[in-house]
Amino acid sequence: MEEGLVTVDEARFLDAIEIYFLWKELDRRIRSSSTRGVNFPETISEALACYTLGFQLKKNGSGDAVNGDEIVEFKATSNWESDLSSFSPSEEFDRLYFLRLDKKTDELHIYDTRMNSDDVKKIKVSKGETFAEQQADGRRPRFSIIDSIIKAKGLQAIAKVDIKGKKVIKL
Repeated sequence: MEEGLVTVDEARFLDAIEIYFLWKELDRRIRSSSTRGVNFPETISEALACYTLGFQLKKNGSGDAVNGDEIVEFKATSNWESDLSSFSPSEEFDRLYFLRLDKKTDELHIYDTRMNSDDVKKIKVSKGETFAEQQADGRRPRFSIIDSIIKAKGLQAIAKVDIKGKKVIKL
């Protein structure tokens, strides 16, 4: 195994599920006294996605995971209706996957956008600028993957994780 890569086996998958329910309770409790909750931790979302897709999790370097020679970037939201994803000014990846959590049903829906960082750079992130133009200015481009990619391309999830049932469903 290459240094910095982690295989997400069943034990790590089950651990991510246990941590998910701890996060969900923390998020619920904080939201009861605040207007904002706790972001969906990448430790959970990336482990669930890697297990589901058979990818190796990256501990360092560019990207979040690898699929063979492909560098994979994951973006996730715990808000089913909307998202605002941000990227670093120097983000480079071969494939973007979007992880969309439905907290009501405890299901994580996984979308393959079939896009790489060059494709994403062409997306309009404001009326006058593309993703690439904001990157070139050293800013962190932000846009809705749900609106700009999932809905715009009519994409359907390729898999989902039934978190309560502790099972993966390929679609």
